[in-house]
Amino acid sequence: MAMKQVSIFIAATLIVVIEITLISTVWVFAPSVMHNPAGYLINQALFYAFFAALVTGIIVLVVGLPTYFVLDYKGKSSQSNLALLGAIIPVVIFFFIMVVTSSGGNSTYSSGQNYYGTYREMVVDNERTLWGWISVIEQFITYSIYGLIGAITFGKAISVIKARYKNA
Repeated sequence: MAMKQVSIFIAATLIVVIEITLISTVWVFAPSVMHNPAGYLINQALFYAFFAALVTGIIVLVVGLPTYFVLDYKGKSSQSNLALLGAIIPVVIFFFIMVVTSSGGNSTYSSGQNYYGTYREMVVDNERTLWGWISVIEQFITYSIYGLIGAITFGKAISVIKARYKNA
């Protein structure tokens, strides 16, 4: 019985990792490929997909599964609870990374980037600009959507796989 449970969670985790890897890779690279379908973009997409799968897998294993087990133990592992936590967890992780990696000591740090076709200053003298905050909020929303999709898929996969095992 325990082996069945382990295989259910492995299958659901793999489904989520594959799904989020595909979605995020297409989301990032589809516009570039449409404008410039060069072969090197395929290599970049594969490189990105590898790290997207790695990060997704780590987050699912280290944060997602323990969260699911706690919810399941308390009888609160509904799709809506999974979706809500799936949307919140990536934002908390991204916020934590943002706080930890912010350069607190150097008051002359500045950066910019090409943001939707226009160069924008994102940080000036160690302070985020309006465009910098818009970019951060956009990233929060994007990662939240990935987490939402992954959590819903995980919950659905768990219920479908458990039902098939029960009927087998």
